[in-house]
Amino acid sequence: MSLSSMPDNIIVRLNRVPDPGVLPADIFDLVTEPVPELRSGQILVEILYQAIDAGSRGMLDSAAGYVLTVPPGDRLPASASIGRVFSSLSDQYGEGVLVRLFGGTRQRYQRIDPSRCVGLQVLEPDVGEPLHYLGILGITGFTAWLGITDICRPVPGETVLISVAAGAVGSAAGQFAKALGARVVGIAGGATKCQYVRDQFGFDDCVDYKAADFTERLAQACPQGVNSYFENVGGAVQRAAFALLRDFGRVAMCGQVAQYNGGGEVPGANLMTVVNRQLEVRGFLAHVHYHRLPEFMAQVGQWYREGKLVQPCNVVQGLENLHEAINSLVEGRNIGQQVHQLTASR
Repeated sequence: MSLSSMPDNIIVRLNRVPDPGVLPADIFDLVTEPVPELRSGQILVEILYQAIDAGSRGMLDSAAGYVLTVPPGDRLPASASIGRVFSSLSDQYGEGVLVRLFGGTRQRYQRIDPSRCVGLQVLEPDVGEPLHYLGILGITGFTAWLGITDICRPVPGETVLISVAAGAVGSAAGQFAKALGARVVGIAGGATKCQYVRDQFGFDDCVDYKAADFTERLAQACPQGVNSYFENVGGAVQRAAFALLRDFGRVAMCGQVAQYNGGGEVPGANLMTVVNRQLEVRGFLAHVHYHRLPEFMAQVGQWYREGKLVQPCNVVQGLENLHEAINSLVEGRNIGQQVHQLTASR
């Protein structure tokens, strides 16, 4: 395909550092630029869907303490995308093929070198729901799997506690722990979400952190204490969870969502508990472990084929509505994987 017949690219750039709270409609600029010319072996992917995760908000200002901060004027990174090969100079990926890839930025067309792209995979719709390759079979699931298998390390009969249990990572982590034989208790916001976590995700119990007697309810749900805790949130939830950890408990520090909305750090647990109970508390970053993706797909793919895993997706359409896709996640309107569809359904 000649360069003259290529469509224009639309790239999302950060307009300014946002104020704390809900993102306004003008926080991002949509910039039109020419599509870059392909070199030998490369493919041009029309991006259809992109994952929205807690870091999508956390990266927008330094107060969040996130692993990276996007300066105003820069392109916005994306953790994972699904798209269709629009043009190809590769023998491996023909035009029209649906693919999933990790990394990249938020833009309509992405030039990819398959030999250097992490997570690039051809999607077969008859094998699995394509959007699940953004979620439970994608970077979301990979993150949850690392925290559960490497750090929480549950064995049958142990109690695993999961915060943000109705979210994409939390719901996946809980289902993985169940598949390994653990008793799983979730923490979520509101009675409706808690019921969903129990009925659809298969958790043994789920406690509403918005309840006035949350701490007491959590203790009742974990009468023998907690062997391992998958931590996503920080703040008061973290304090309550740490208080229930048994001696030699394990904590997978995945994120601190409570401070990602621009307000800065939120006081959490008394870390003297770590000393007194000889806890193992470990943070982790998924991208450091990409070499283990085949191991992840072997185990989680088997659970998926056996029908042990579910993940709903909440989709917001339109490049101009990226801010709303992020707001939906940060405000807790989603259950499961939050997804941004770059164009309206055609």
